[in-house]
Amino acid sequence: MIDGGQSFVHVYHRYKHRVYAYCYRLLRHPQNAEDAAQETFVKIHRSLDQLENAASLQAWIFSIARNEAFTILRRLRPMEELETETENVWDEENPLEKVVQKERAGIVQHCLGLLKPMYRELLILKEYEQLSYAEISQVTGASESAVKSGLFKARRAMRKKLESILKERDEI
Repeated sequence: MIDGGQSFVHVYHRYKHRVYAYCYRLLRHPQNAEDAAQETFVKIHRSLDQLENAASLQAWIFSIARNEAFTILRRLRPMEELETETENVWDEENPLEKVVQKERAGIVQHCLGLLKPMYRELLILKEYEQLSYAEISQVTGASESAVKSGLFKARRAMRKKLESILKERDEI
């Protein structure tokens, strides 16, 4: 068992940004992501002292966040198209590079948003959150082979979509 009080403060500060980013990428709406993240930490606060294995803390946290995000997704179905702001994660050397990088990030985020939630989630957990296949398996409840297969399909779909968008853009 993990000690409550101070441990929760440590967990909150360590994971608050990652949990929000994960929820935001799944939900594509800042207020919904904030709601999911907040509810995640409420549940963590209530249950942290019941966690038996501290080694599985990260997977446990993302499992809770996943459940909260998918609860919101189910509530919003059919999903409205929500505008999203892209995060700028690139070093920019000049104004042209800045524009090109922003456009690319927007295209990737757009394509990521077009994936079905289960595939979007797998890519987010692997590429953005850098979880292992085993941790993703714990978070999603899918087998490791299903995680690997799903990631393969998601990456292939992203590659095809990005290639078609970029080819279309270059023809203009």
